[in-house]
Amino acid sequence: MIKLRQLRMAPKIRGFDAQKLSQALKQYRAKTAWGLDIGGHALKVVKIIQTSGGLLIEDLDIIEYPALKPDINFFQSQHIKEAIQFFLAKHHIAKTDKVLVSIPGQFVLSRFTTVPPVDKKQLKDIVSYEAKQQIPFDLKDIVWDYQQLSEQVPAAEGIEIGLFASKRSTLDHILSNIASLKPRLTALQVSPLAISNLILFDRQVDGPVIIINIETENTDIIIVDGLHLWLRSITLSAVDADLVKEIQRSMEYYKSLTKEEVNFKNILLIGNRFKDPSNVKFISDNFTYEVKVLKTINNLKLSDKINPDFLNENLANLSVALGLAVQGLGLGRININLLPPEQIKAAEISRKKPYAVATLGCLALLLVIQYCGLHIQINHLCNSHNYHQNVLLNIKELEKKYKSTETLAQANKSALDLVSSIDSSRFFWMEALDKLLFLIPDNIAITSINSSWISADTFQTKDMEKPAAKSNFFQAKKTGEPRKSGSSGKLLLMGIKGESSEPRMGFIEENVLKPIQRLTLFDQRVPAFKNVEIVPGSCRQVDRENGEEGCICFEIRWIVKSQDEIQSETQSLIPGTSTQAVKS
Repeated sequence: MIKLRQLRMAPKIRGFDAQKLSQALKQYRAKTAWGLDIGGHALKVVKIIQTSGGLLIEDLDIIEYPALKPDINFFQSQHIKEAIQFFLAKHHIAKTDKVLVSIPGQFVLSRFTTVPPVDKKQLKDIVSYEAKQQIPFDLKDIVWDYQQLSEQVPAAEGIEIGLFASKRSTLDHILSNIASLKPRLTALQVSPLAISNLILFDRQVDGPVIIINIETENTDIIIVDGLHLWLRSITLSAVDADLVKEIQRSMEYYKSLTKEEVNFKNILLIGNRFKDPSNVKFISDNFTYEVKVLKTINNLKLSDKINPDFLNENLANLSVALGLAVQGLGLGRININLLPPEQIKAAEISRKKPYAVATLGCLALLLVIQYCGLHIQINHLCNSHNYHQNVLLNIKELEKKYKSTETLAQANKSALDLVSSIDSSRFFWMEALDKLLFLIPDNIAITSINSSWISADTFQTKDMEKPAAKSNFFQAKKTGEPRKSGSSGKLLLMGIKGESSEPRMGFIEENVLKPIQRLTLFDQRVPAFKNVEIVPGSCRQVDRENGEEGCICFEIRWIVKSQDEIQSETQSLIPGTSTQAVKS
């Protein structure tokens, strides 16, 4: 029997602090993420760490710089580069920290669609095909990602998908400004989606809610309805009647998309504009819903280093950065990443370099072990005639299955070719009709919209300097695609007929004719139509038989410009460049 005095513990080592070691191990295990929101006048920064006790806001900062001038590209400002350098000098980013940066909503194209219910392996292929149809740009010139918004359940009609894309040129400007962050950069996320991640994680909403986030140059309208999500960015930054009208239009459009009845109850206001109580009151006076400003957080704790008063004062302005950090910790519902694929791959390779030497050593050892095993197996196979016979039979069976599968693939290929041959011009009609209907005043009713192809030889236009050509405004992006037969030398003539309750011709000219003359499509800088005119003799007074007030009937027609004309006019707007059309 061992005596107790023989079980004495060794004396403590001098200079060893067990408590400090425990804290160091906990810090090593903790996950850390930084959210950087690049705004029009400030860089907002938030650092969140995930510990066993929950999420802790460890650091935050607002680095202000002069507001950008209207004629300066948002991402080509020297102030942003200087703010990033100041941030890196002031804050320490560890090698294991994740860094996420925001992209303003106006620089991202968002589309929401429904795809057939399939398994995860097939979903990516179907979404890739849908992206080619929904995004009106060459996929080589953009970076896109998608998010599954609804769960796949039995008897479901489809899966809701959100598609988000941004031009590579825009992303290159962003990456050039944050070049110092590239070794740590994890993702580029859209600002309104970052806000959605924060609101959903922090349980700020209950039921359908409209979120209004006003930035320096644009406003994000976000609708969160359970698993459903919809967003829209508009180029308005003032709290006025125009903003109220756009919010109402967005709500009605969202209701038209959903099959179920939607009853909004709350409006959540985010952004620096709503520090002014008069702006909050203006929104409250124009809506019957409960209006509140983001002022508190529920599921995030504060470090002792953070001043609570500073956070409470700037919380509405830090929502994007908070949402980015939440996503960086893997707790965001929307995990969109618009970082170019080659950038993601380079970052992964950089993180894996320390393990390369160890991997090569293990691989060499594995090859030796495999060689020994294969040598034994080969000797065994040499004496196994039956085994070889079974292998040959299996090969023949697989060959039959392969031929059967190849025949089925050829049959399905014709169906896929038929689907891919669908005319992509629907993007032109969707864009044109949407904008035409939007600019028509409430007291004017459109009775018909018509279009037809006409011969360029028989229609004399005022602009005779350029030869007439078929309008290829909505020409398919793929090169080598055959044109419609008989369409050479054709012009697309469009027109509308309507009735105006305003008994003045000047009203029609100012509110219908001139807006159509200035109308642009697909974010282009020049008008999409030419020769916009009121058809002679079409305007006349019409009296109602039932005693109602009369109206004025009118007809307006125009010609759709060709893609070459639009590109030529766009080039002419750039000083010092040739007006010759260049393929975009």
